Amino acid sequence: MPDESFYARMGRLSSIILILPSSMAAGWILGYYLVDRYFWRFPWGTIVLTMAGAGAGMYEIFRILNDDRRHESDQSRKS
Repeated sequence: MPDESFYARMGRLSSIILILPSSMAAGWILGYYLVDRYFWRFPWGTIVLTMAGAGAGMYEIFRILNDDRRHESDQSRKS
């Protein structure tokens, strides 16, 4: 990434607030409406896909934080 502004970095890091709840909500919606209603197995599709959404959200958060840490250490080496 080229030299980015403070505001661009804060905007990217503030997206972390919404990642986990939105990925869990997506898992819940997919589990409830696609799996549970289609296969008549309530609540297992909801539980499994909500947990999968939580795992995907945590993975995305760790990826963003790792990229930011790597970018910050690259910037300190250039200085």
